[in-house]
Amino acid sequence: MAQIKTGRFFELTMMKQHFAPAFALLVCLSALGLGAPTTLYGQRLPVFPYEQGWLGADGAYSIPLVADKSLWLFGDTFVGNPAATLRAHSTAMVRNSIGISTCEPEKPCTIRYYWRDSDGSKARSFFDTGKDDVWYWPLDGILDGKTLYLSLMVVRNRPGASSKDVLGFEVDGTKWVSVTNLSAPPEQWKVSEKDLTGGDMLPGVSIAADGRFLLLYTRITEAQGKGYMTVLRVPHSEIADPASHWEYLGRDSTWRPGRPHGDALHVIDQPISEMSVRYHPQWKEWVAISTGPGTISNHIVARIAVAPTGPWSEPITIFQFPEMSQNSDRDTFCYAAKEHIEFEDSNLVVTYACNSFSFEKVVNNMAIYRPQVVVLRRPQP
Repeated sequence: MAQIKTGRFFELTMMKQHFAPAFALLVCLSALGLGAPTTLYGQRLPVFPYEQGWLGADGAYSIPLVADKSLWLFGDTFVGNPAATLRAHSTAMVRNSIGISTCEPEKPCTIRYYWRDSDGSKARSFFDTGKDDVWYWPLDGILDGKTLYLSLMVVRNRPGASSKDVLGFEVDGTKWVSVTNLSAPPEQWKVSEKDLTGGDMLPGVSIAADGRFLLLYTRITEAQGKGYMTVLRVPHSEIADPASHWEYLGRDSTWRPGRPHGDALHVIDQPISEMSVRYHPQWKEWVAISTGPGTISNHIVARIAVAPTGPWSEPITIFQFPEMSQNSDRDTFCYAAKEHIEFEDSNLVVTYACNSFSFEKVVNNMAIYRPQVVVLRRPQP
């Protein structure tokens, strides 16, 4: 089949009755091919075409590297030969991949994808454990000088789960990764990693710089589906080894050395495994973007604060997933909402991904299981 070259462009303003009045939707873009729009009202928008053997993924954290270039961190990724454009023709699913997007002025955005042994007989994840039953899903990262730091979620198969069970996994911990030679091609990056935590906490769900400190937004798990978000901080001078130098924020809003205990401040009363927290200097506000509360949510929410540790506003519904509307396939669910501030002007640029409880539908429906781009106006608490 010929490569798909026409994107889906949804003008959803007629659905504004589903959204908070103070947070109007501008556009929802699914960049299915090379012909998809890459700008909107002067804003450059990232694109994720099915090319180079990359056939769809979720996750999609972005980290600005240099002017006009960003690193994208993807989760489970369908891959195949460079000519493949359909998942039915994929040859493997690697547990993570990366992309380098380039958005030069007056030019369409492009992206180059990478994973290990992409030209060999057995494709492997870009960040590879060397095992098939234990893998990494990238969380957030940050560029500090010339060194890239990332938090990776360590995941393993849930005992008794089928290979086609989309929820057949459990979290086993986190790793802290550094890359010191970013000027080299990604295939030649020198990747160093060290143990960070066990599975009871996820530091680095979002990462932000605040003055002399690096802030790690951290999910604390209390029970299945229960927990909260707190904040760890590390001096910039010590971010190569954060676990030895971090402090957590207590309920009395003081910083305390070591791992969070029962006295940690519940910065957000929702256990979130994927989100973004970004500062907007033009508004003098911090904006936290995530999916809404609940195991499976049908909307994206924003929380607003004047300080990175809060107090945060109540969650504001800013977008409802059209893929989860009443007329949509009931097997489809959406998640992985994040903001990408480097692509923004006066509006927010947010991505999310959709999946299906039916593996066959994931394989055959090329409109899902890829980053979807939405452009939204400034949130109003």
